[in-house]
Amino acid sequence: MRAKSVDIGQFVARGQSIATVYANSSVEVRLPVADRQLAFLNIPPTQRGELPVQSQPSVKLTANYAGQQLQWTGTIVRTEAEIDRSSRMVQLVARVDNTSTDVAISVGQFVNAEISGRSAEDIFVLPRSALRNDNSILVVDNQNKLRFRDIETLRLYEDTVLISGGLVPGERICISSVQTAIDGMVVDPSMVRNDSTLAVGAG
Repeated sequence: MRAKSVDIGQFVARGQSIATVYANSSVEVRLPVADRQLAFLNIPPTQRGELPVQSQPSVKLTANYAGQQLQWTGTIVRTEAEIDRSSRMVQLVARVDNTSTDVAISVGQFVNAEISGRSAEDIFVLPRSALRNDNSILVVDNQNKLRFRDIETLRLYEDTVLISGGLVPGERICISSVQTAIDGMVVDPSMVRNDSTLAVGAG
């Protein structure tokens, strides 16, 4: 029971609300998501209302409660029709089955959510500092010369940038802060990473 409107022995009129109750076998959680982030989920941007079962992303909810780290697994079952005018947030609704969890999620509890997104292939991950003018980077060629290269940015996430086009495996990228970078300028590279895309510091 969430709210009680009458006491024992009190007379009530026909149609009067006497209590507000809810079922706790499953709980729904509203998750605000920026509209620009919907591109990374398997949810059509025009989709409103209940999602088809095959299009329901999984979601992991976590919370610190009574000194414990609690975790629940659910699915995004629907999106609300209205976009918040001030924050431009879309409300996604996650549903958690309380009957299959060791500790039930409580109504009104604050949680953090991780939503499963779309998979991407052939993506390069670089430090955000490697970006120049938002859509270009500095590549070090075989003669140790800097070359500007336009790239396709998939996403900026915290201190990293995900690049979906404009690079090939094995190229060396300048991640140093070069104040006056000139195309063709000779540098003294020093390797700081060793993976499919080598990052270098320009000396």
